[in-house]
Amino acid sequence: MDIGMSKEMSQPVYVIGHRNPDTDSICSALAYARLKQRMGFTHVVAARAGEINVQTEFVLRTFGIDPPLYLPDVKVRVQDVMTSEPRSVHTEMSVGDVLDFMQGYDLLLVPVTDREGLYAGAITLQDLARFYSRHADAATSNRLAASLNGVVKAIHGNPLFLFDESVIRPCRIVVGAMETEGFLQVMRYYSDEGCIVIVGDRKEIQLQAVEQDARCLIVTGGFLPDEAILEAARRKKVSIVSAPYDTATTVRLCHLSTPAREVYSTDFYSVSPFHLLADVKAKMLDSGLRGCPVVGDEGRLNGILTRRDLLKEYRKRVILVDHNEASQAVPGIEEAEVMEVFDHHRIGSFETLHPILFVVEPVGCTNTLITELYQKYDIDPEPPYAGLMLSAILSDTVILRSPTTTDRDRKAAAYLAEIAGLEIRQMGEEIFNASSDLLKKAPEEIIRTDYKMYEVKNHRIGIGQIELIEMLTFEKLRGALLDALRQISHQDRLTLACLLVSDIIYENSLLLFSGDSSVITRMGYPLLAPDLAELKGVLSRKKQLVPRLLSAL
Repeated sequence: MDIGMSKEMSQPVYVIGHRNPDTDSICSALAYARLKQRMGFTHVVAARAGEINVQTEFVLRTFGIDPPLYLPDVKVRVQDVMTSEPRSVHTEMSVGDVLDFMQGYDLLLVPVTDREGLYAGAITLQDLARFYSRHADAATSNRLAASLNGVVKAIHGNPLFLFDESVIRPCRIVVGAMETEGFLQVMRYYSDEGCIVIVGDRKEIQLQAVEQDARCLIVTGGFLPDEAILEAARRKKVSIVSAPYDTATTVRLCHLSTPAREVYSTDFYSVSPFHLLADVKAKMLDSGLRGCPVVGDEGRLNGILTRRDLLKEYRKRVILVDHNEASQAVPGIEEAEVMEVFDHHRIGSFETLHPILFVVEPVGCTNTLITELYQKYDIDPEPPYAGLMLSAILSDTVILRSPTTTDRDRKAAAYLAEIAGLEIRQMGEEIFNASSDLLKKAPEEIIRTDYKMYEVKNHRIGIGQIELIEMLTFEKLRGALLDALRQISHQDRLTLACLLVSDIIYENSLLLFSGDSSVITRMGYPLLAPDLAELKGVLSRKKQLVPRLLSAL
């Protein structure tokens, strides 16, 4: 029972039934997951691959049990393999800090977030290369958009006094290496933009920088301005910084104070955590991307997907109940790791990665097998779960009257009824009464509520089933149901689309169909109309209709 599974596993294991789940499919998932949990496997979760029908809804409501988790597919998604809690930088961080950050963690790209923590873009080594190439252009090499706090940090400066030091403002870097008159011309030319003047121990240039209202005067080589210059700077609110390096080095370091928002790519390829990994992988490999940020619905950075993540061997882990055919399983089953199977239907084409526990036995209901497991491990189900399993057995065996019913089903039903404190016949009638009001449903919904697909050679057959207490309801809906079968046959590309309509009182059925009528003729059932056959004594799709249908094909 526990092959390939340990109690310490952290990855969830989903117990899940077939698509278009019936009562047995839902209840066996809930009951088996509950048994596993009581045995210490807390990571086992009940799941479902489709909407819950009216009958199952009634059963769950009666016993106060929540529906299983809805799992639309078991395909691998980005969130399954991404690196969570990724390292990121924010838009106000300086380029110098970003470089240190990327070098420190050996990153080729880093996501960027804004002040609210929302994803803004990403910085790659290419972005940084483009940033540096701008400073090789004479027309743009002296442009800078930064705060004075950022400048001081980048040049390792000693701030003597600063004004508006946290404000990020575009300006020009002016190197005071020319004669005074030439310097004044440059200062006047850039007067509207504001200037950061970088100069060594040249007192005349320092003074003129203050007089021309420079934004900041940076004195290189570790020198300090005279007191008169400092006094004039205070008066005119010109910031003064002493830098330890030479002028050329200081100019180069100044550009590292540029905030990340001036550098990052806003259109960098990002993905949702719910994107299919196969699609994202193809995009990354085709484009040569080394990674991509993972952004949630609210715009927050959830993680990063790297090429290393793409190499992870990850599969969702599932236990299949009430089916064993891939065509009936939750979409994406070929990408999942099937760990166990418990079923009572025919064995279809099925492959697994490793040997697994594969239990398929000729009983009337999967919940009979689950009940026997409870007994095997000497664990009595809690009364609500006993009621759940009993309801599934009564539903699948048509209150123990279907030809599929075995002594094992009857014993399991008696055992569960005693624990749940229920009378078997009364409970069975309540279940079928709850599901008999078809007039409130759309025709396609009626057909697909308990619908299974079968593939034999080149044929695809779809068979739905409904159980009724009286057949007048079916006659009222017959035309609409036939139209829906035709539509389903076209949508699913079927050889034959059928609806088995079972009268649980008289234990007979009608078969409404659309498609190749010669298949019905070969089965030997009498036709009451070109699209309706009579199946006397037939209640079971699994044991009576499907074997005869497959034999005819």
